[in-house]
Amino acid sequence: MSLLTAPAGPLIEVRDLHFQYEDGTKALEGVNFTLEAGETVALLGANGSGKTTFVLQLNGVLRGEGSITVCGLPLTKETLPQIRSKIGMVFQDSDEQLFMPTVLDDVAFGPLNQGVPEEVAIAKAKLVLEQAGLANVWNKAPYHLSAGEKRRIALAGVLVMEPEILVLDEPTTFLDPPAEHNLLQLLRGLPQGKLIVTHNVSLAASLATRAVFFDKGQLVASGSVDEIARRFEWTYSDLPPADLRYSAHRRF
Repeated sequence: MSLLTAPAGPLIEVRDLHFQYEDGTKALEGVNFTLEAGETVALLGANGSGKTTFVLQLNGVLRGEGSITVCGLPLTKETLPQIRSKIGMVFQDSDEQLFMPTVLDDVAFGPLNQGVPEEVAIAKAKLVLEQAGLANVWNKAPYHLSAGEKRRIALAGVLVMEPEILVLDEPTTFLDPPAEHNLLQLLRGLPQGKLIVTHNVSLAASLATRAVFFDKGQLVASGSVDEIARRFEWTYSDLPPADLRYSAHRRF
Protein backbone atom coordinates (compact mmCIF):
# COMPACT_ATOMS: atom_id res chain seq x y z
CA MET A 1 0.00 0.00 0.00
CA SER A 2 1.51 3.33 -1.01
CA LEU A 3 1.92 6.28 1.30
CA LEU A 4 -0.71 8.94 0.84
CA THR A 5 0.16 12.52 -0.06
CA ALA A 6 -1.77 15.10 1.95
CA PRO A 7 -4.03 17.20 -0.32
CA ALA A 8 -3.76 20.98 -0.35
CA GLY A 9 -7.27 21.50 1.04
CA PRO A 10 -9.90 19.52 2.97
CA LEU A 11 -10.53 15.90 2.03
CA ILE A 12 -14.28 16.49 2.13
CA GLU A 13 -16.21 19.75 2.07
CA VAL A 14 -20.02 19.69 2.18
CA ARG A 15 -22.15 22.84 2.03
CA ASP A 16 -25.91 23.23 2.54
CA LEU A 17 -26.71 19.61 1.73
CA HIS A 18 -30.40 18.65 1.54
CA PHE A 19 -31.94 15.29 0.71
CA GLN A 20 -35.51 14.02 0.62
CA TYR A 21 -36.62 10.44 -0.01
CA GLU A 22 -39.30 9.66 -2.57
CA ASP A 23 -41.90 9.20 0.17
CA GLY A 24 -41.36 12.82 1.24
CA THR A 25 -39.15 12.09 4.27
CA LYS A 26 -36.63 14.89 4.73
CA ALA A 27 -33.42 13.06 5.63
CA LEU A 28 -30.89 15.91 5.42
CA GLU A 29 -31.54 19.61 5.95
CA GLY A 30 -28.74 22.08 5.37
CA VAL A 31 -25.78 19.93 6.42
CA ASN A 32 -22.35 21.57 6.43
CA PHE A 33 -19.26 19.44 7.10
CA THR A 34 -15.50 19.42 6.55
CA LEU A 35 -13.02 16.55 6.90
CA GLU A 36 -9.40 17.59 7.04
CA ALA A 37 -6.45 15.39 6.07
CA GLY A 38 -5.50 13.04 8.91
CA GLU A 39 -8.78 13.51 10.78
CA THR A 40 -10.94 10.69 12.08
CA VAL A 41 -14.47 11.92 12.71
CA ALA A 42 -17.18 9.93 14.49
CA LEU A 43 -20.74 10.48 13.28
CA LEU A 44 -23.08 10.12 16.25
CA GLY A 45 -26.86 10.40 16.48
CA ALA A 46 -30.04 8.41 16.89
CA ASN A 47 -31.48 5.93 14.42
CA GLY A 48 -32.90 7.83 11.45
CA SER A 49 -31.00 11.03 12.23
CA GLY A 50 -29.31 11.11 8.81
CA LYS A 51 -25.85 9.64 9.40
CA THR A 52 -25.96 6.85 6.84
CA THR A 53 -27.90 8.97 4.35
CA PHE A 54 -25.15 11.56 4.67
CA VAL A 55 -22.22 9.23 3.96
CA LEU A 56 -24.05 7.70 0.98
CA GLN A 57 -24.14 11.19 -0.56
CA LEU A 58 -20.35 11.39 -0.55
CA ASN A 59 -19.83 8.82 -3.30
CA GLY A 60 -23.04 9.50 -5.18
CA VAL A 61 -25.07 6.47 -4.08
CA LEU A 62 -27.70 9.03 -3.06
CA ARG A 63 -27.85 12.48 -4.65
CA GLY A 64 -29.28 15.51 -2.89
CA GLU A 65 -29.08 19.26 -3.32
CA GLY A 66 -26.08 21.27 -2.18
CA SER A 67 -22.36 21.09 -2.89
CA ILE A 68 -19.94 18.24 -2.13
CA THR A 69 -16.24 18.44 -2.85
CA VAL A 70 -13.96 15.41 -2.38
CA CYS A 71 -10.19 15.85 -2.56
CA GLY A 72 -10.70 19.08 -4.48
CA LEU A 73 -13.17 17.58 -6.96
CA PRO A 74 -16.76 18.85 -7.02
CA LEU A 75 -19.16 15.89 -7.03
CA THR A 76 -20.76 15.75 -10.48
CA LYS A 77 -21.78 13.02 -12.89
CA GLU A 78 -18.47 13.52 -14.71
CA THR A 79 -16.26 13.33 -11.61
CA LEU A 80 -18.13 10.47 -9.92
CA PRO A 81 -15.73 7.68 -11.05
CA GLN A 82 -12.73 9.65 -9.73
CA ILE A 83 -14.45 10.41 -6.45
CA ARG A 84 -15.47 6.80 -5.92
CA SER A 85 -11.83 5.81 -6.32
CA LYS A 86 -10.92 8.19 -3.48
CA ILE A 87 -13.54 7.00 -0.95
CA GLY A 88 -13.45 3.45 0.39
CA MET A 89 -16.58 2.25 2.19
CA VAL A 90 -16.73 -0.66 4.64
CA PHE A 91 -20.30 -1.73 5.30
CA GLN A 92 -21.76 -2.90 8.59
CA ASP A 93 -22.43 -6.37 7.15
CA SER A 94 -19.12 -7.67 5.78
CA ASP A 95 -20.90 -10.43 3.85
CA GLU A 96 -22.22 -7.72 1.50
CA GLN A 97 -18.63 -7.16 0.32
CA LEU A 98 -17.31 -10.74 0.24
CA PHE A 99 -18.41 -12.86 -2.71
CA MET A 100 -15.39 -14.60 -4.27
CA PRO A 101 -14.25 -18.22 -3.64
CA THR A 102 -11.16 -17.27 -1.61
CA VAL A 103 -9.97 -14.37 0.50
CA LEU A 104 -7.19 -13.59 -1.98
CA ASP A 105 -9.68 -13.55 -4.87
CA ASP A 106 -11.89 -11.14 -2.94
CA VAL A 107 -9.14 -8.66 -2.17
CA ALA A 108 -7.62 -8.84 -5.67
CA PHE A 109 -11.01 -8.35 -7.35
CA GLY A 110 -10.94 -4.53 -7.24
CA PRO A 111 -7.55 -4.04 -8.91
CA LEU A 112 -8.31 -6.76 -11.48
CA ASN A 113 -11.62 -5.07 -12.28
CA GLN A 114 -9.70 -1.86 -12.98
CA GLY A 115 -7.43 -3.61 -15.46
CA VAL A 116 -4.37 -4.09 -13.24
CA PRO A 117 -2.30 -7.05 -14.51
CA GLU A 118 -3.07 -10.24 -12.57
CA GLU A 119 0.40 -10.69 -11.09
CA VAL A 120 0.40 -7.08 -9.86
CA ALA A 121 -3.12 -7.34 -8.43
CA ILE A 122 -2.26 -10.57 -6.58
CA ALA A 123 0.93 -9.04 -5.18
CA LYS A 124 -0.95 -5.95 -3.96
CA ALA A 125 -3.66 -8.13 -2.40
CA LYS A 126 -1.11 -10.30 -0.57
CA LEU A 127 0.68 -7.22 0.76
CA VAL A 128 -2.52 -5.68 2.13
CA LEU A 129 -3.63 -8.99 3.66
CA GLU A 130 -0.25 -9.30 5.36
CA GLN A 131 -0.57 -5.76 6.73
CA ALA A 132 -4.04 -6.66 8.01
CA GLY A 133 -2.71 -9.74 9.80
CA LEU A 134 -4.48 -12.11 7.40
CA ALA A 135 -1.63 -13.69 5.46
CA ASN A 136 -2.52 -17.10 6.91
CA VAL A 137 -6.08 -17.14 5.52
CA TRP A 138 -5.78 -15.89 1.95
CA ASN A 139 -6.53 -19.32 0.42
CA LYS A 140 -9.59 -19.89 2.62
CA ALA A 141 -13.22 -19.27 1.73
CA PRO A 142 -14.46 -16.05 3.40
CA TYR A 143 -17.65 -17.68 4.68
CA HIS A 144 -15.54 -20.09 6.81
CA LEU A 145 -13.96 -17.26 8.78
CA SER A 146 -14.94 -15.39 11.94
CA ALA A 147 -16.81 -12.09 11.99
CA GLY A 148 -13.62 -10.26 12.93
CA GLU A 149 -11.64 -11.82 10.10
CA LYS A 150 -14.42 -11.01 7.63
CA ARG A 151 -14.41 -7.38 8.75
CA ARG A 152 -10.66 -7.09 8.21
CA ILE A 153 -10.94 -8.82 4.80
CA ALA A 154 -13.61 -6.34 3.74
CA LEU A 155 -11.32 -3.51 4.90
CA ALA A 156 -8.38 -5.05 3.02
CA GLY A 157 -10.50 -5.16 -0.13
CA VAL A 158 -11.00 -1.41 0.25
CA LEU A 159 -7.39 -0.61 1.21
CA VAL A 160 -5.96 -2.42 -1.82
CA MET A 161 -7.59 0.30 -3.95
CA GLU A 162 -5.54 2.93 -2.07
CA PRO A 163 -8.38 5.34 -1.21
CA GLU A 164 -7.68 8.68 0.45
CA ILE A 165 -10.76 8.47 2.69
CA LEU A 166 -12.31 5.57 4.61
CA VAL A 167 -15.97 5.45 5.61
CA LEU A 168 -16.85 2.75 8.15
CA ASP A 169 -20.41 1.86 9.17
CA GLU A 170 -20.48 0.43 12.72
CA PRO A 171 -17.13 -1.33 12.20
CA THR A 172 -17.17 -3.32 15.47
CA THR A 173 -20.74 -4.65 15.28
CA PHE A 174 -20.92 -8.28 16.46
CA LEU A 175 -17.17 -8.50 17.10
CA ASP A 176 -15.87 -10.16 20.26
CA PRO A 177 -13.27 -8.23 22.32
CA PRO A 178 -10.15 -9.77 20.70
CA ALA A 179 -11.51 -9.19 17.19
CA GLU A 180 -12.47 -5.62 18.08
CA HIS A 181 -8.99 -4.99 19.49
CA ASN A 182 -7.32 -6.31 16.32
CA LEU A 183 -9.53 -4.17 14.10
CA LEU A 184 -8.94 -1.02 16.15
CA GLN A 185 -5.18 -1.58 16.08
CA LEU A 186 -5.34 -1.86 12.30
CA LEU A 187 -7.47 1.28 11.91
CA ARG A 188 -5.23 3.36 14.18
CA GLY A 189 -2.26 2.66 11.95
CA LEU A 190 -3.91 3.76 8.70
CA PRO A 191 -3.06 7.22 7.30
CA GLN A 192 -6.38 7.86 5.56
CA GLY A 193 -8.92 10.38 6.79
CA LYS A 194 -11.82 8.46 8.28
CA LEU A 195 -15.55 8.83 8.90
CA ILE A 196 -16.96 6.36 11.42
CA VAL A 197 -20.72 5.98 11.66
CA THR A 198 -21.38 4.57 15.11
CA HIS A 199 -23.52 4.45 18.23
CA ASN A 200 -20.52 3.29 20.26
CA VAL A 201 -18.96 6.15 22.23
CA SER A 202 -16.09 3.95 23.46
CA LEU A 203 -15.17 3.14 19.87
CA ALA A 204 -15.44 6.81 18.91
CA ALA A 205 -13.25 7.89 21.82
CA SER A 206 -10.58 5.33 20.97
CA LEU A 207 -10.30 6.33 17.30
CA ALA A 208 -11.77 9.74 16.57
CA THR A 209 -10.09 13.12 16.76
CA ARG A 210 -13.52 14.76 16.61
CA ALA A 211 -17.23 13.89 16.70
CA VAL A 212 -20.30 15.41 15.09
CA PHE A 213 -23.90 14.85 16.13
CA PHE A 214 -26.85 14.40 13.76
CA ASP A 215 -30.42 15.15 14.86
CA LYS A 216 -33.46 14.99 12.56
CA GLY A 217 -31.39 15.41 9.42
CA GLN A 218 -29.26 18.27 10.71
CA LEU A 219 -25.65 18.31 11.86
CA VAL A 220 -26.21 20.14 15.12
CA ALA A 221 -22.86 19.97 16.91
CA SER A 222 -19.15 19.33 16.46
CA GLY A 223 -16.47 18.87 19.11
CA SER A 224 -14.42 16.32 20.97
CA VAL A 225 -16.02 12.91 21.54
CA ASP A 226 -16.24 13.56 25.28
CA GLU A 227 -17.84 16.97 24.77
CA ILE A 228 -20.46 15.64 22.34
CA ALA A 229 -21.22 12.59 24.50
CA ARG A 230 -21.78 14.77 27.58
CA ARG A 231 -23.79 17.41 25.77
CA PHE A 232 -26.24 14.93 24.27
CA GLU A 233 -26.05 12.37 27.10
CA TRP A 234 -24.88 9.90 24.48
CA THR A 235 -23.80 7.11 26.79
CA TYR A 236 -24.76 3.55 27.56
CA SER A 237 -23.74 3.80 31.22
CA ASP A 238 -27.33 3.72 32.49
CA LEU A 239 -28.35 0.65 30.48
CA PRO A 240 -28.26 -2.90 31.84
CA PRO A 241 -25.75 -5.16 30.05
CA ALA A 242 -28.35 -6.92 27.85
CA ASP A 243 -29.74 -3.60 26.61
CA LEU A 244 -26.22 -2.30 26.09
CA ARG A 245 -25.36 -5.18 23.77
CA TYR A 246 -28.58 -4.71 21.82
CA SER A 247 -28.15 -0.94 21.51
CA ALA A 248 -24.54 -1.16 20.40
CA HIS A 249 -25.30 -3.76 17.72
CA ARG A 250 -28.64 -2.70 16.31
CA ARG A 251 -28.78 -1.70 12.68
CA PHE A 252 -29.88 1.80 11.70
